[in-house]
Amino acid sequence: MAELAMADRDYAPPRARGFSREYAVERGRDARAAGRVVERPASRAASGNAGGASRRADGGPRPAAAIASALLAIAALVGAAAIALPRTEVRALTVSGAVTIGERELYAWSGLSPSEHWFSVDREAVAACLSAHPRVAAVTVEARFPDTVAVSVVERRPIAVVYARGESGRTEAHCVDSEGVVFAPASMYEGSSALPVLSGVEIRGLSYGLRLGYPFSELLSSLAEVAEASPALVSAISELRVVSKPGLPAELLLYPTDYRVPVRMRPVLNAGLLKSMMLVLDVVEGEGLSPGIRELDLRTDTFVYRTKEAVSG
Repeated sequence: MAELAMADRDYAPPRARGFSREYAVERGRDARAAGRVVERPASRAASGNAGGASRRADGGPRPAAAIASALLAIAALVGAAAIALPRTEVRALTVSGAVTIGERELYAWSGLSPSEHWFSVDREAVAACLSAHPRVAAVTVEARFPDTVAVSVVERRPIAVVYARGESGRTEAHCVDSEGVVFAPASMYEGSSALPVLSGVEIRGLSYGLRLGYPFSELLSSLAEVAEASPALVSAISELRVVSKPGLPAELLLYPTDYRVPVRMRPVLNAGLLKSMMLVLDVVEGEGLSPGIRELDLRTDTFVYRTKEAVSG
């Protein structure tokens, strides 16, 4: 067993002990003489070390180098941020589409802080703040790198005026748009005196941004459509008075600008109906009948006029 154990071990011959260099030279010379090359096998430890060195040479992980590279990258980012951050502070609010609202006023309504930066601008929040302005009908917000917020505004347009007590305590005319929003004093808009007066509504404690509900919203929306198609028809209207009684549908009394006879109709307008109304009023006025007529009724397909004593058709 001792011999077998010894045979399994990789021991050098006795003559190689203490003379490894000379033995290696002699062994190599003997091998060349015999026509073959003998390579000394490397030990397992040496082989493993060589493999590790090879892996590191081939791009294997080097913890120290990786940490150093990461630190350099972080330092570069911090330096770039220190240079770029001041340049991203919002310095301008550009406005397009506004007519009566200035940039300073819109900036005050925007909700932007004095130290706001481009990358922290919440466009939806800014748009919501600007939409709360009574004279703003629609708005879009764009953040433009590096330091600008661009705002596009669509202002409300007056389609009629409504009288109510203002902050001064006096009854004054105020503008209302096609959505039924009371948004500004009529004195702000040139030509507002030629707009129809909306009556039949009582407003207490007026604040701009107040929205009139049904049936005023539908009436004003239809009035805006008529104004878009035939502006002359709107200028022929002096007053739109909404009449409502408990348990009955709302009705409209329209007072023409150039005629003395009011017209009763449903509280929704269209250009065809208004043109027919003008033709009938021309006939009534031309025949000299207007002094005896209390009102013209256009609520149905049949034109009816009520005299001050009876009803005719």
